[in-house]
Amino acid sequence: MKHYLLYILIGLAVLPASGQGITDYYRVTQIHQQYQRLLSRYGGPQIRDRWYVALDGFIKTDRAQLDNAYDGLIETNAVGKASGGVTLGWSHRETWAVEGSYSRIPIHTQLAISQTNPSVSIRSIDVRNAFTLRAKRLVLSTSKPWLRSGFWVSGGMWMLPGNNQPTTNFSASGYRYHSQWETHEPFRLTSQTTVQSQTAALAELGVEYNVRLSNSFDLGLSARKLWGLTDVVTTNVTYTALREAPQMATLQGTGSGMSYGVTLRYSFSTQRNQAKVLNIQGKSRLGR
Repeated sequence: MKHYLLYILIGLAVLPASGQGITDYYRVTQIHQQYQRLLSRYGGPQIRDRWYVALDGFIKTDRAQLDNAYDGLIETNAVGKASGGVTLGWSHRETWAVEGSYSRIPIHTQLAISQTNPSVSIRSIDVRNAFTLRAKRLVLSTSKPWLRSGFWVSGGMWMLPGNNQPTTNFSASGYRYHSQWETHEPFRLTSQTTVQSQTAALAELGVEYNVRLSNSFDLGLSARKLWGLTDVVTTNVTYTALREAPQMATLQGTGSGMSYGVTLRYSFSTQRNQAKVLNIQGKSRLGR
């Protein structure tokens, strides 16, 4: 009989503690579920600072400036060429970013003479090292604040150190016709191209869409407008026909044009601030 009384007393002592443990378990679970709902709505750990490196691939187009088209006889065309580079960048609170990059870009002059046989086209090119400093600002986020996807605008400067290249000369001759019923007239074309040795500069204004691939990788698609601030390649042309006075024209290649690119970024250092979502709805609603 004494043993039965002892078992009853032990049971009465254990049941309140066990019930308290079950209550605490469900209470903690409820708090955790509510925390996850708040987290998904108001944000996870906010990125404060992020350092990244990137590989850039882009197509750059440029068109030389022509001062005398001679009634459409001489024309200049846009030239596009693929290139690539590397970038080191720093982002602050996923709102502002600063980038420094290195790439190799070409600057062209290209002219063509219309209605000739054979067709005549002259292209001169100067490929330079390009060092870019760029500032970026997030203008529209397309994801939750701690995820990194959205539209950015950018502005920057490109510096292109000069290199010494000899002056090049070109000459061509053939026949030109105004229409298929007219007699072909002989012509001669000569050109002289000079590459400036001083440092050149480009100004940039662009837009980019950045999408987060993972915690470490982003992919960016960009379009940038470039303005050449100095002359880089100068081509002087002389056109001589049989019954006409010689015509002179000058093409100035400054690098002005467009750039369309793809960028793959790798974040190697990220510092975060944990969002205090428990204070958003009030701690009293989560229990004390």
